Amino acid sequence: MSIGWNFPSNNYGTLNGIGEAGIETFKGMPYRSLAREICQNSLDAKIGDKPVVVEFSCFQTETSDVPGFQDLKEAVESCLKFWTEQGNKKTVDFLKRAAAIAKQDRIPVLRISDFNTTGLVGSDQDYNTPWQNLVKASGVSNKEGSAGGSFGIGKSAPFASSELRTVFYATKGKDRLEASQGIARLVSFIKRGSSSEGDTDNVTTGIGYYGETEKNRAVTECKSLDSNFCRTGVGTDVFVLGFSNKAGWEQEVAAAVLDDFLISVYRGLLEVRVSGTTISRDTLPDVIKEFKDTAKMAYNYYQALTMPEAKVIETDFYGLGSIELHILIQNGLHRRVFMSRRSGMKVFDQKNISSIIQFAGICILKDENINAYFRQMENPQHDAWEPERHEKPSEAKRYKQKLFRYIKDSVMELGRKTTVEETDAEGVGEYLPDDLPEEGAADKREAMGDTTKDINLNISARKNARRGYEIAPLENGLYEEDGPGIIQEEDYGDTGSKDYGDTEQNFSSGGSSYGGGEEEGRGKNGDGKNPYDRGTEQPGSEDIVRKRFEIHTMSVRLLLKCADKNRYRLIFTPEKTSGEGYLQFKLSGEQSDMDVNVSNAVDGSTWADLRSSGNRIYLNHIVAKARMSVEFDVGYSEQSSMEVSLYGYQI
Repeated sequence: MSIGWNFPSNNYGTLNGIGEAGIETFKGMPYRSLAREICQNSLDAKIGDKPVVVEFSCFQTETSDVPGFQDLKEAVESCLKFWTEQGNKKTVDFLKRAAAIAKQDRIPVLRISDFNTTGLVGSDQDYNTPWQNLVKASGVSNKEGSAGGSFGIGKSAPFASSELRTVFYATKGKDRLEASQGIARLVSFIKRGSSSEGDTDNVTTGIGYYGETEKNRAVTECKSLDSNFCRTGVGTDVFVLGFSNKAGWEQEVAAAVLDDFLISVYRGLLEVRVSGTTISRDTLPDVIKEFKDTAKMAYNYYQALTMPEAKVIETDFYGLGSIELHILIQNGLHRRVFMSRRSGMKVFDQKNISSIIQFAGICILKDENINAYFRQMENPQHDAWEPERHEKPSEAKRYKQKLFRYIKDSVMELGRKTTVEETDAEGVGEYLPDDLPEEGAADKREAMGDTTKDINLNISARKNARRGYEIAPLENGLYEEDGPGIIQEEDYGDTGSKDYGDTEQNFSSGGSSYGGGEEEGRGKNGDGKNPYDRGTEQPGSEDIVRKRFEIHTMSVRLLLKCADKNRYRLIFTPEKTSGEGYLQFKLSGEQSDMDVNVSNAVDGSTWADLRSSGNRIYLNHIVAKARMSVEFDVGYSEQSSMEVSLYGYQI
């Protein structure tokens, strides 16, 4: 039995270069990817009641102590010679660095060991076992249900952190089998001492195996490359040869664990040791504070997990299984939701829920069935849900939308009932940036209080059929309502059929004009050209006939000035210029809208009185992109939704 490195022939087949897809996937964030993929695999192999322990330890070793290192060095040099002749600069640059490292007497090695896992079983078989799928298979995974990996490319993450693209595996499996094997993912090359001419194929695939050379089988012992470590129990060791140990790699790994596995650690499922730092359920309160600047997302989510003010909601999601939602409303939070698997691993951060309600949330797919369902939507990086990947894409898209709608509704509902300094005018948040200019100390003191539970204010929705803006999904696919033609999230791009970017009249055809009288919506007497029709308005005289058009707002904020009098301050920035105009307020009901009376209106800048009548506040001059504000009383205090619209008259 011969043991050593073997680089199989490509049999006149594919010539493999440096751009191996699996490795390139993780090159952008090698340390974060390494932590994410390793911890995910170890959690999938959890055994018993104790937490899975994953240990990252970097050390220096003599190259003479690495099994078969001289043969590996010669393989790297042969790669460099072959690709220099091909003139491929990217490949040559990598191989020059690899050859320089291979010439050193000592090289860095990263050891990653897990404990309280099953280890890699099936090392004595040739196909479809955890050992074979990790070491020899490409694009293969036999994980099902709520297990993390499903594409079989996560195994490439350790190679992305190796300057030699070489990794050694060692395991003691629960099947009582031991195994060790080295894998080098280099590039095709001509074997030393041979010629590419003749009938013999001497060009390799570029992938080499250290073990039994006859059939590239593993060595039947759990061999450690770390002289200070010897495995005694069940588990797996990964040795990254020529580890790219750049300054701060330990902090990046620790921050990645906190960001991606916060819930796993918090619930005692996972413990990670990175050099001198231990991240466990017991140390988490101190570690999360230590890394709050480098793992800011995790710090926010930790508060949602631990603070008594956080709301915890559990519900059955359309029969697919149980979900658990944590929501904390508090100033300074990042307005994100941690979308988590059952194991506690984060898939992605859900954004675009509210731009003004300050909160942090966590959504956990608790049951096996719902995990398996949404897992089918995951991309190879396991950081997004893409319904097209599901066996039932249309159904998957609907369930994804329903889940996001449920999360959004829960946040908005809790936001209306929670005392915060500034509360979202529901529906406005989607159209505003995350960072808004400060209003000053006075506005802070006059912010909404507990009475926000009595009245809820909306900006009137923009209808898809009536406006010239393009409809686009939010990040991660957010989302359309189930009802026909109602768009919940909108992006005001530059490809709409009408233009809201200037003060000129817009034109369309086919009678799609809008009424300018008391009747809202499409004009009954439209001439098919104007974006608004003639109607009678009364800013000062009932005899004046003017053209009215709706003005959309670039930003809106609403503050409660006095709860006892239901007095509010509305701050807004119009998109268009108009002469006179007015704000119109309606209570929004399930069947129809109802006017709400406003009174005692004043200009928020000059404190001059403004004329109000019924549900309207009349404005003397509206200027595009100018910050405007009004104060007014509302003659209604019971819980309801209110729509606010801004109209102007053609100058």
